[in-house]
Amino acid sequence: MSIILYLGHNVNEYEAGREKIIEELISSGGILCESCLRSMACHSVYTRKIKETGQQITITVVWCSKCRIWHSLLPDFLIPHKHYSGNEIESVIIDSDLVPLNQIETEASESTVRRWVNQICGKIRQAVNTLKYLFKQAGQPVSEAAIDAGPCYSELEQILEMAPSALKYSGNKLGLANLWLSTNDVITYI
Repeated sequence: MSIILYLGHNVNEYEAGREKIIEELISSGGILCESCLRSMACHSVYTRKIKETGQQITITVVWCSKCRIWHSLLPDFLIPHKHYSGNEIESVIIDSDLVPLNQIETEASESTVRRWVNQICGKIRQAVNTLKYLFKQAGQPVSEAAIDAGPCYSELEQILEMAPSALKYSGNKLGLANLWLSTNDVITYI
């Protein structure tokens, strides 16, 4: 499983500050096991390649020694289980509302683009509904009348503008939605 965190605006910021930020989060109890609520500890690291740029980044894995649960700490500019960055995927999702899928400019293949549009739009719709609930629970009800129904990404943007508070994030809305979901212990991400 993954935990989404703001760990820098881009790969360079992430690599420069990752260790210090994670160490501070762990020592302050900012990364807790969802089962027993104990602080998690650093376990290991692995590298992950961002396909469209070829950049390699180091991902930290934390674990709970009591529950034996491991989590990868992902920066919000990545999407769990995807080889491309969240920025690339977000760009494709936005373009898919305006351009035929086979004409979207991306390094990804057409079949990958089609898969993203189907999978990610479904996950965005789930996230929109979950965020509405979370924001209402936080005392910031979402006005359905204020939301222009339309493309899934547009609805996500509108919902995120109604958030009860601002969160620091890398710049893509998919990552921001994942941060909100992670902050509220929702384990399903976009």
